Formats: sequence, structure tokens, C-alpha cells
Amino acid sequence: MRVPSWCGAALVCGALGGMTASGAPEWIRGVSDSDGLSWGIRGGLVWGIPAGVRPAGGPRGLVRLRYPTLPEGKLDLINFIAVEPIVKGARGLSELERSRLDDARGLRLWAEDSPGPGGESSGKDLRGRRSREAAGGESLAVLVRVEKFANGAHVSLAVTQRSDAPDEIELAVRAEPDSAPLEYCVLTATMGNKARTRLLWLAGEDASSLKLYPEYKDDGFAPHVVFGLDRLARTATGGVIAAITTDEADPAAVTPFPGRAHWRYAGFPVTQYWRKPAGAWRDDLHVAVNGRYTYWMSRRPIPGGIAFENFELRERFHEGQRFVFGITRKTPRELGIAPPPAR
Repeated sequence: MRVPSWCGAALVCGALGGMTASGAPEWIRGVSDSDGLSWGIRGGLVWGIPAGVRPAGGPRGLVRLRYPTLPEGKLDLINFIAVEPIVKGARGLSELERSRLDDARGLRLWAEDSPGPGGESSGKDLRGRRSREAAGGESLAVLVRVEKFANGAHVSLAVTQRSDAPDEIELAVRAEPDSAPLEYCVLTATMGNKARTRLLWLAGEDASSLKLYPEYKDDGFAPHVVFGLDRLARTATGGVIAAITTDEADPAAVTPFPGRAHWRYAGFPVTQYWRKPAGAWRDDLHVAVNGRYTYWMSRRPIPGGIAFENFELRERFHEGQRFVFGITRKTPRELGIAPPPAR
């Protein structure tokens, strides 16, 4: 991930509690601020996209992920998701490529209302398409268009959040008609260093960044490490899940840059996870992580040692493939990931 000083700033979205007095979910629908637009459920995960050349919330080309970890239920920026499609071995980078629209760094993202059952989309209702679910509850769907990449990839993301799963969003990837053939469309959670994530939770084991990279002391990205499908945990409903957490009991007690909010994680610990619902994954599914010893664009060592930075659940591209990303107060065990054997 690539983040400067704003990463420690809190964003306010009201107190905890995602239901109105009538019991209906309290949706956030296309709320605009100096960073861009946001959607979500109060008390749960709030996601957003940037606007303008220099959005207040960080680099362009990244989906923002915020969660109410701060006192009084205030939101903090926890992570980003970058879009990185691969065409003939060339990997596009939504955060780092220069836009063909305004020549600024970071590809442009913009929102439309998600197409309905008949495929229609007005392209105008940025509040998202709100629907009743057959099993009860509601969902909110937004179509996020992504500017075309230098490698010829052209994709969009259908982002859906359900009221019965307020801590997560589903991202369905689609290729636009003029896209070059895709090998992968990697959705990478790029800012694990904010929460100093050092434990990767797999099936009956946890992989520590400190053990995977015991000698790494450079100021770049440590190499990716890949874990195949046989290493990934299964959920009770037949899905696949992998999670990352900090190894610190109180990450808010640490100030990486004394006297500044730079890279400060000021809230309670959370679990971040990727999962695939039952029937939505293929045999080539795998998790990949890399790490950093120093914070991006600095030589400041990360307190406590090297931490995971990019966290990806990958599979070869197929139209409409779905990935779920979540941020939650629940522990990996509460998500259904078996704990590692006692050491």
C-alpha cells in the first residue's frame, strides 16, 4: 500500500447501531464529502470511492473501507481495495497508473445505480439500488465503473451489501465489452500495515509475517507468499475464508510517528477477511500476501516488526466472479476458522 499522513484521520458517520426505530437498516447511500462518495450501514462497514484530482481520503483508484473502531462509534479508514487486472502477464494498477482523462495519478472510479433484474441502469441514481431479499432484510447495490487500464483491461465492480451482513461487501467483477481478455482481475486489500496485521488465519493454522520474513529489513515490498486451496479454511455453509489480524492486544497504544497521527491505528482490533460463498469458488483459488518492514515512502520501521501489506484472494478470471471482503469485531474463530493446535 502507498499512504501518506491522512491515513490516521477519523471520519464521522454517527453512533453505532445500524437499525432505525422501526427495525429497518439505516443505510448510507451515496453520501458526499471532500473525499468522494460513501455507502454502507451505520454501525457496520462503510465503503467509498474517491472524487476529484486530490481526494482528501487518500490516493485515487482505490475503494475505501471504513469501520466504526473509534470512540463514540466514529469511523476510521482501515484499508483500501485496489483493482489490478492481468492481461498477458502485465498487471494493471488502479492506484498508480495515470488517468487518460486528466493525466493525474490513479484511475478514475465512478458510480451508477446497479442494473435491475431486466439489466436496466439509469446511470444517475448514485444512492444505489435498494432491494428486498427473499430471505428477509435488504440489500444495497452500486455499480462501480473503472477507467480502462493501460494493458487493455476494462472492468466494472458490482458492489452489494446486505443488511444481515453489515460488516462485509460483495464485489462481483465483470469485463466491459471492449476489454482485452483477462487472465486475472486481482482485488487486493492494500493497507495491512495500518492495522499492523501479522497473522494470516488459514485452516487450523496461522501464518505469521514475522516467521515468513524473519530476515527482511529492506524498505520495499517483501515477496508474495501463496497458500493454495488446501490451506484455506471452510465455513459452515461450504464457503472458503481467510483472515488477517494484528498480533497486538492494544494497537491504539502505539504511535508510529511520535507527535503525529501519521499511520496511527487508533481504534480497537478487528479481523479483516476475504471469503468466497459456497458454489462461487474454483479449484485454483488461493491466497497471496506480501509484507513491509518500513512504512510506505519512509524508512520508519513498523513498530513490532514486519507486517502484511497486500492481502489477496485470487482465482483465474471468469465473468461475474464474486469476492466478499469484511471487517468485523469477531475473532477468526467466531467466523468459523478453526484455531491452530496448541503449541
